[in-house]
Amino acid sequence: GCMYQSRHGFERPGWFITGEDSTSKVQLPDYDYYGAYADGGWRIEDGHSDVPKNSENQYLHTLEKELTFDMVDSFDTVAEECFAARNGVVFFDQSYFGKFFLTGEDAGRAAQFICSADLHDKNLGSVTYTTLCNQRGGVEADLTIARLPDGSGYYFAAGGQTLTKDFHWIKSALEDNSARFPDVYLRDASNEMDMISIQGPHSRDLLQSLVTSGHSLSEENFAFSTCQNLSVCDIPVLCMRLTFVGELGFELHVQKTDSRRIYDALKEAGKKYAEDKNVPVKDAGYKAIDSMSAEMGYRHWHADVTNRDTPMEAAIGFTALKKLKQENLDGSFDFIGRESLNRHRAAGLQRKLVCLTVDAKDKQGDPVLFHGFETIWRNGECMGLVRSTAFGHTIKKTIAYGYVDLEKTSEKVQKITNKWLESGFWEIGDRGNRYEAKFHKSSPYKAK
Repeated sequence: GCMYQSRHGFERPGWFITGEDSTSKVQLPDYDYYGAYADGGWRIEDGHSDVPKNSENQYLHTLEKELTFDMVDSFDTVAEECFAARNGVVFFDQSYFGKFFLTGEDAGRAAQFICSADLHDKNLGSVTYTTLCNQRGGVEADLTIARLPDGSGYYFAAGGQTLTKDFHWIKSALEDNSARFPDVYLRDASNEMDMISIQGPHSRDLLQSLVTSGHSLSEENFAFSTCQNLSVCDIPVLCMRLTFVGELGFELHVQKTDSRRIYDALKEAGKKYAEDKNVPVKDAGYKAIDSMSAEMGYRHWHADVTNRDTPMEAAIGFTALKKLKQENLDGSFDFIGRESLNRHRAAGLQRKLVCLTVDAKDKQGDPVLFHGFETIWRNGECMGLVRSTAFGHTIKKTIAYGYVDLEKTSEKVQKITNKWLESGFWEIGDRGNRYEAKFHKSSPYKAK
């Protein structure tokens, strides 16, 4: 059964409990309003039946066990989900993602202007990870934009907890430049579509068995960071070859009315595949995504990056660098924030997101876990705070990301460089303790 997390008013899978007692742990009783209407509690109008307070709520008890600074009950379960993703296949329900269509004669030029990534030479079916920057160069959103295979326009896939903000920021940017791009239309299809992600080294073989349109998912026919319109179980889907966990994977963007049929087919095919190939195939939730994305160094807007941080500071400067290096004589490489980012690039980094890992144990012998806003130390000087953290179940270490600020050091340094970062002795401070940390110039896990 599934234990849920709440994001942006949506429920999303957090982790999945399996085993003999899984049914009782996830059994969700009717909502009882915390007993507020148990005995004549209806004050505004008559005619309502009393709602008795639940005498037992095992689901709530299971959730409350997660509210601790110590080891959580879900730790081993999430480890199993990560193992399946790295060695077999997992299914992620990411339906709460934002899904926006951009169409019209000016859609291509408008996308090129609002995105930091260079889109002007992208082929039909290309998928590009990009940032959307404000005039100061701060990152307002990081998302993917696909040039639809049929040439009808572009398709944004945005993180679910920021979908309303992202949609309205894009809408506002287009309205502010309506004279420049008069024929462009933005449509929010988030409530019309679901998104099922199939990830893991065996994802291609499993999904291929359900493709009914004759399309091949092979490396030669379906490259990374591309998308195709195809059919799964005779249901049309927009299939993207992407990953947020660092494994071979595919996303199925499908109408809500059809998503359950595809999910049921995946589960049935997955059960047989697991038996035939002797590999783990299972559902997985966002705790596993957080662990594996941290291992891969993938960013989460609101934590690793915000509208204060530039792409270069967030170590995703590649999303803007191609455009910044081009001469912009005819305006074809212009984008929002370009001038600010060029000035920022010329001055050199004064603050930067760093990745640190800790291999310490607590008094019980469990890994030391962080929760955010711990202090980051370099050579005995506090340089910043942890912005996001997760335990990497593959590398067996706690991972922390946070910004270091050059103005906090007493050293005579003009700008932050990898050489300067690598030369330091790093620690993370938490509740009166300091734990030795290792600095990583790139992601701590290297995908196979």
